Amino acid sequence: MIDPASKASEKGRTSANSVEPLQKEGTDFKSVPSQDDDLRLELRIYARRVTWGLVFFGGLMFIGGLNLAGVDLDEIESKGKYYRSDRHICLKTDWLETTVGDKDRAQFCMEWIDPSDTSGNTHQLILADLVIVRDRDGKIRTQHKRTVNYPLIGTILYLAVLIVIGKLVQKHFIEKRRVRLGLTGTTGE
Repeated sequence: MIDPASKASEKGRTSANSVEPLQKEGTDFKSVPSQDDDLRLELRIYARRVTWGLVFFGGLMFIGGLNLAGVDLDEIESKGKYYRSDRHICLKTDWLETTVGDKDRAQFCMEWIDPSDTSGNTHQLILADLVIVRDRDGKIRTQHKRTVNYPLIGTILYLAVLIVIGKLVQKHFIEKRRVRLGLTGTTGE
């Protein structure tokens, strides 16, 4: 019976009949990349091209979809929605009743411009979004009704759907190319 330890020691020894690779002193042989490495590199390059192409195409789809829907990105979250005396310039004022049944009236800015707004559009007070109340101490103030910004929610959902579809298309294209090249496993991305 042959001992496994003696077999391992025989493998470690070189015999006189074995052929040693020729290598000159001081030279370094560079390893030649295998065909599998070349195919993986080609797949990585293809994956990057598909990714950038989908980013560009997805951006076009996003901007085009917003334009077709008539969504104005400047108006989705307007800075000048409510008048602030320290930031805006009032153009038109009007007297409004403070609360229902109260005879007191107060002067409010009905139209203003925002110097930081590059569009130059005027902003108007929307009374449906506003409640004018008198505090216990007698001061008049406004409360803004909380409303859901449906255009903003729609824009975010549209963008999320584009990203999910883009990732699925990217995965499909890369997997199809991987099968065509005859590779298995990941690209290392």
